[in-house]
Amino acid sequence: MTELTEQPSLWPRVAMVVMVAGVFLLDRVTPTGVAIPLLYAAVVPIALWSRHQWDLLLAAITCTVLTGLGSAFSSPDTAMRVALANRALAVVAIWAVTILALQRSRSEKMGELLTHLDELLQACLTTEEACEVIGRVGPRLFPAEDGSLWAIRPSQKMVEPVAQWPTANAGVHEFATTACYALRSGRTYFVEDMRVGPLCNHLATPLPASYICIPLITRGETTGMLHLSHPPRRLSAKIDRKLAATAAARIAMAMANLRLRAELHTLSVRDLVTGLFNRRYMEESLEREVHRATRNQRKVGIIVLDLDGLQYLNEHFGRDAGDAWLREAGRTLQQAVRGSDIVSRTGAEAFTIIMPDTTSAATLQRAEQLWTTLKELRAQHQGPASGPFHCSLGLSLFPDHGSNGEAVLRAAEAASKRAKSGGGDRVLIGESGEEQLGR
Repeated sequence: MTELTEQPSLWPRVAMVVMVAGVFLLDRVTPTGVAIPLLYAAVVPIALWSRHQWDLLLAAITCTVLTGLGSAFSSPDTAMRVALANRALAVVAIWAVTILALQRSRSEKMGELLTHLDELLQACLTTEEACEVIGRVGPRLFPAEDGSLWAIRPSQKMVEPVAQWPTANAGVHEFATTACYALRSGRTYFVEDMRVGPLCNHLATPLPASYICIPLITRGETTGMLHLSHPPRRLSAKIDRKLAATAAARIAMAMANLRLRAELHTLSVRDLVTGLFNRRYMEESLEREVHRATRNQRKVGIIVLDLDGLQYLNEHFGRDAGDAWLREAGRTLQQAVRGSDIVSRTGAEAFTIIMPDTTSAATLQRAEQLWTTLKELRAQHQGPASGPFHCSLGLSLFPDHGSNGEAVLRAAEAASKRAKSGGGDRVLIGESGEEQLGR
């Protein structure tokens, strides 16, 4: 992760040392003049030149100390009092500029960090990546606070942590949405004095010195919560509520966009009836597996399975009966294959199974096993909502039946069609499909 820090220049610091030495010399030459206040004033732009906040603070402290020493060791005549008054006014002005500059520097730094956070969140592809980014940038946005990001589960009843720094709520793993006043009300809940309640029930022990809970709300829906707290017995500034609200709003929007992107991706690659992958994803996966097999000199098996009888169910018992059978068949196929195999629904009655890193014998054996499993499943559900059922399978392998994924897939689909036109209930291999195998 890129650090947003600037290295201070050496020359401004050298100039500041020269200025301090000049103060001592001028204090001997012109103790009653205005040269020293003017010299003090010159320290400010030099410190700002270094673009390092501690240099400006050091300059203010140095001028204050020099003025105090001058007041302690100077003669109490009128001219000297005027000079000391001028120096005191210069010191007050320096401190005013220092405070304003430090506030502006912090605001600029926080703005850069928020922009950096936005850029990183926009580059994330998943919510897991976004949570990791928030866990890394969070301590820099809120260095004095412990922080945590919480997400509401789809059940809308429990909240679980997805990012923490460094040890916020380390003892709390989950809590109900009713345990947080921010989640109850949909508004920011801030407690500055822990003696004045009420307190949220999700706080870990020991209790913090103060805390804030900000609900993450997008499009009227609460999806999580940002929690910041000051650990007990730690001297620190107050929680910057404005910064916390800004960060929470940006995090909420980024997380909502990632969830929407994930939902759209799921809709684009999943079959709505069975929940299996669709043909688009299957074709993309096939090309990927073919490239991998080419590189590793392996084989990829393809099984195309056609279920006859679905049209009969839809016509005589309604589409719900047909969809229920498809879901049951898809679930059975998913359970019957290896974890590395890819099962997809590629047609109204067709399923395709991609088997990476396999052999001809293993592919044929798997096809016959699937044929037997589906026949047994159909027999178990034999009843009023049943009809004629046939299962036709065609298989092929890369590179045996084609030099690319598209050719191998066509070979398997052609074999499945031949098996179906020949009466079904059989397994045929592609290309040399005249020969019936297995059944």
